[in-house]
Amino acid sequence: MAQYRVLPVFSTGYGEQDISRLMQSLVTYNSELNGQGQVNESWYQYDVDLGFEYIDNINYTTTLQDNGGNVRISFTAHGFVAGDQVVITQDGTGPTGNPALEGLHTVLSATANNFTVNVLWSTIGESTANGTVTYADLRKTQVLNDEVITNKEVFNGAFSTDIYAIGQFPTLLYLGNANPSYALTSLSNPFTALPSATNAAAFVEYFTDSYLIMCRVYSGVTYTLSYYDTASDSLIHSPYVISGLSDGLYNFNVTWLNSMSQDFYVEITGDNGSVFRYYFQFDTRCLINYDNLYYLDRMGSWQSFAFQLKTYEKGQITREQYNQHIDGTVQVGEWLYYPAAMGNKTYNTNVVYTLDLNTNWMDQFNADRFQELLTSPQVFYNDPLSGETYACTVEATGFENFRQRNKNLIKQSVTIKVANQVPING
Repeated sequence: MAQYRVLPVFSTGYGEQDISRLMQSLVTYNSELNGQGQVNESWYQYDVDLGFEYIDNINYTTTLQDNGGNVRISFTAHGFVAGDQVVITQDGTGPTGNPALEGLHTVLSATANNFTVNVLWSTIGESTANGTVTYADLRKTQVLNDEVITNKEVFNGAFSTDIYAIGQFPTLLYLGNANPSYALTSLSNPFTALPSATNAAAFVEYFTDSYLIMCRVYSGVTYTLSYYDTASDSLIHSPYVISGLSDGLYNFNVTWLNSMSQDFYVEITGDNGSVFRYYFQFDTRCLINYDNLYYLDRMGSWQSFAFQLKTYEKGQITREQYNQHIDGTVQVGEWLYYPAAMGNKTYNTNVVYTLDLNTNWMDQFNADRFQELLTSPQVFYNDPLSGETYACTVEATGFENFRQRNKNLIKQSVTIKVANQVPING
């Protein structure tokens, strides 16, 4: 994928390299909002090879010798060959006693344990002086896999540990056989923080208020998705059994069912011991509209947000025109033009549709989820009449995250624009 050369950090001596930018280019989101399925485009496995490099040189300590009138240097397995350009740096009084040996020279001949350079033996005044011999081009030896870190994984998520943190980071539990295990979502596990699931019985044939919870799954493990009533802790619906999955990430579709009438929780269990559990509150308030937005949450799952109050559809029109010449005609000695003659001609018309959506009253947890919707890079609008899902952009450049201690009744509004421009003939 990539190779980096990193200098040691001055304070610690360790080499440090942030590979997050590189890994971001290898993962993306799954735009197919069609229910459950493998989403390995959001997941990547990689290895990290840690190595080092150094400038090739030797530190000779043996006495210099005469080889046919030139200086011979002895060193076991030195690596130099005839024709190499080398730089000799002597220790102690070597530069004074052997000034001709100091600096750049050429290797005339070499054997396994010694080599001869183009310096006359007659110029040597101190044969016992030690020195260092380095390639003139400062060539280096690289060891690229001195330490290997294998079987690491990256997914399309971003988690903050500060005041703005949303959800539970999966840590190592998402890789293991644990109860509870954490899915790759910013939804919270505690029963006290519940996202809403809208009662859409009147529109059930068109509308689904669903969540796509992304979990790490393993080859050979069978997973079961079950819905439970939080009041009686009883099974609401026959469990969905999913098997035959390969290693990677999988979207489990959590949606409203006809048999639901109150708060519920879903449990995704694997026969390897992993248990994912998330709670939802059942919203039975009267609805004016059934508009819904899906958004990519911080950890890579898809959440939904219902906009149950009044929706306003607006459009902004722009026209490009030019004033053309009117030919007209001469009738009975008088110049006239037809009433249908066109002076200002429109040659391009554009229209941008926007929807102003309004939420119902919400608690603090869903207010926090709303600001995540506003900042999500990918948002889709679900049309309650056609059931189609359209890519859109949120027209918000700022927001206020209301706190329930300051404002008991919280509701929000958002303006969206469909991502695809409406074509107009002309």
